[in-house]
Amino acid sequence: MLPLNVLVTFAAIATSILGSPTNSSVDDSCTVTSYDKVASAVSSCSKLTINGITVPAGETLTLNLKSGASLTLEGTIKFGYQEWKGPLILVKGSKVTVTGASGFKFDGDGAKYWDGKGDKGKVKPKFIRIQTTGGSVFKNINLLNCPHQCVSINSADSTTLQNWDVDVSAGDKDELGHNTDGFDISSSKNINIETATVKNQDDCVAINQGSNIYISGLTCSGGHGLSLSVGQNSGSDNTVSNVTFTDCTVKDSRNGIHVKTHTDGGTGYIKNVVYKNIKMSGISRYVINVQEDYAGGSSTGKPKNNIPITGLDISDVTASTTGSSCVPVYILCASGGCSSWTWSKISYSGKYKSNDCTGYTPSGFSC
Repeated sequence: MLPLNVLVTFAAIATSILGSPTNSSVDDSCTVTSYDKVASAVSSCSKLTINGITVPAGETLTLNLKSGASLTLEGTIKFGYQEWKGPLILVKGSKVTVTGASGFKFDGDGAKYWDGKGDKGKVKPKFIRIQTTGGSVFKNINLLNCPHQCVSINSADSTTLQNWDVDVSAGDKDELGHNTDGFDISSSKNINIETATVKNQDDCVAINQGSNIYISGLTCSGGHGLSLSVGQNSGSDNTVSNVTFTDCTVKDSRNGIHVKTHTDGGTGYIKNVVYKNIKMSGISRYVINVQEDYAGGSSTGKPKNNIPITGLDISDVTASTTGSSCVPVYILCASGGCSSWTWSKISYSGKYKSNDCTGYTPSGFSC
């Protein structure tokens, strides 16, 4: 048997090479099961797991991740009830990866907030705000019962969302979950949304400001369709360019495609927007609706060219309509407000009224 002093020397050498045995506790600290441990873990860990926590009322689950960090979400993450603007979750970081494990969900407990008044009535928190950059990826994320807008992608760059499920179908009755937008995109660029499902009572997607946005494989139901909503800011940065919606499905919704500009805001433009291979069913109001007359949250019938729409290309759209009040195609453009649109292979069936095109008719389409 080796002398004790030799064993001690070997132990010291092993420790210097392999690290202290207590270092294993560092890995343990990166699995968080209570809210009060989140901040320290986020600041110190590059590989982090959050499992089944409850966030206190009126607080934001702030995930300001280290560059290159990976975060795994497990179980159900819940939030205490309080009337406030939120967001309930804020994610920041560069080159980060956020992954939902099997069975994971964020539960917003929206029924406690819903009153059918959306932006009015009770003060309702936005659910999740994403401000990531550098090639960040979010995968397999489930949102249940958003109190208000579900996903706000704001001041983000080079970020991809894959395989999301946003389920606010419990708010369908009497449209209690009004203003539960699926994905809102503003002041962002190089954004991809791939293979997602949204069941809600407002826009499935609403792009307010941004560029180089690619949305594919999206399935929407119960809401207001694939939307651009531009011009709400008072300045001149109301700009949307290089946007593509492709291989998307819209079911049982008010609108299929909706492009609206706001006359009571600032100036800007919409350029180079493509909708292609869009399949719709159960559309109750408009298959395609482009209007330059939105103000105060509704259509005024008085279009304005403060946000001109150039290069709106729509192709391979099929739709079935429901109800005789549906207008398949509605266009309302101001003088000089619309130009260089090309539409092709647009078909619809069911009960509907005549198309209504005022101020502009796209190339390739007869109104």
